[in-house]
Amino acid sequence: MGRVRGETVITKKRARLVGLFLVSNVVGIFLSYFYSYLFRFYAYIIPVDPVKGIPPLRHYALVFPLFLASHLVIFYLQGFYKSRLKRTKIDDFFFISLNALLTILVVSAIMSYLYSYSQGPAPLFRVSFKISHGFLGVYFVTVIFMISFLRNQIYFFMKRQYARGFNLQNVLVLGAGEMGKAVAQKISQYKDLGFVLKGFLDDDKEVGEKVDIGGGVEVLGRIGDLGAILEKGEVSEVFVALDLNNYAKILETIKVANKYVVNVRLIPDLFQLLTLKANIQDLDGFPVISIDDVSLKGVASAVKRAFDLFVSTLALIIFSPLILVVVLLIKLTSQGPVFYKQERMGLDGRKFTMIKFRTMICDAEKETGPMMCQAGDPRITRVGRFLRRFSIDEIPQLVNVFKGEMSLIGPRPERPEFVRDFADKIPNYMLRHKVKSGITGWAQVHGLRQDTSIEKRIEYDLYYMQNWSLALDLKIIWMTLRRGFIDRNM
Repeated sequence: MGRVRGETVITKKRARLVGLFLVSNVVGIFLSYFYSYLFRFYAYIIPVDPVKGIPPLRHYALVFPLFLASHLVIFYLQGFYKSRLKRTKIDDFFFISLNALLTILVVSAIMSYLYSYSQGPAPLFRVSFKISHGFLGVYFVTVIFMISFLRNQIYFFMKRQYARGFNLQNVLVLGAGEMGKAVAQKISQYKDLGFVLKGFLDDDKEVGEKVDIGGGVEVLGRIGDLGAILEKGEVSEVFVALDLNNYAKILETIKVANKYVVNVRLIPDLFQLLTLKANIQDLDGFPVISIDDVSLKGVASAVKRAFDLFVSTLALIIFSPLILVVVLLIKLTSQGPVFYKQERMGLDGRKFTMIKFRTMICDAEKETGPMMCQAGDPRITRVGRFLRRFSIDEIPQLVNVFKGEMSLIGPRPERPEFVRDFADKIPNYMLRHKVKSGITGWAQVHGLRQDTSIEKRIEYDLYYMQNWSLALDLKIIWMTLRRGFIDRNM
């Protein structure tokens, strides 16, 4: 089911929770920063340089806003304040640790530059001190602990509140069809925000029947019983998830619900057709729904491009010795060009030339025509099999990333001949071309490569497009480095 941007009851609750997390982060950073100063210079555990002595607190106080701003900006870019709020403790620890490390690196780089600038002729301002490495070490450990602790305390407090029955939102879903079940499943995912699914009303199911949404939820009555149920005053949210054939019932339900102090949320049947986000826009006073919108636009797109440019440049420099070795191996063991260039389809359906190390014999498709590589394919050379097994043949695609034709992370690009075939057979296949293709992706790190199910790959690609954040890109890179390079079919 697609998602609609706009203010909803879940959005409001998430906004309050984000506000709590933001405040807790500021408090945690403040306490960690000044505790680290006291611990480093007054605990006498780490010796103080007798020549430099203890730096004045005011020097460190002046640098604190830079630490705070760096933390919060990096948290924002990580998607910490906009992605799914409840994550595993391991994921939280990873993101917070990465945030602390990046913040220290950013601040250290800025302070080093300012210090060097101050030593030059006639500087406009002077920075006469350097931040202690001992302080940074203590701060790194302390801030991770403090932010994690306060975040967990917020969850603990909320659960205690909800367990006592405070601030709960009791939800009733009208319609137990596919749309109603999808809505109920979504509501069940937000128990941490105080939502309690009371049950369904439906005319096509028996009263007392259990509807399976990953757990049994009871049908409390028929649609006409809505008034009697609301009269009890236990329900605060009514989600209407009836199909358009029940238009008369939808109107009657809204009339009944408007007699009570409840929030009515109408889920149009249209949204069953959506795969990505729906963006509600305004056309001179008329609401217009843009279906299958993507979040990778504007600032997000610029951040992703900057990240791609930085990493691809760095990787090409690091891998340059390996590239030379592979070039020699291919030249010495088989006839033909070193690089294999192939037309692929990328962002917005535009074609580009993807570069790889050649791993097959020359003219491998001369007799067969375009066909996908299979496990044990006899066309692959001995060196090519090794290159494919460890994904070394993909390294030249860093040039495509540098040129902006591809991204480091995204759906794998396919050849136009295959795209036409897949578009006819697989629903929503062309949606994957709304973002740049990638060298690796969410599907690849889950083992979906080469001749695995295209449908399953599409499912993982769409998940990535719906949930993109810089943190997710970093997670995919980590998973690729850890296990995604080896192709066990080779």
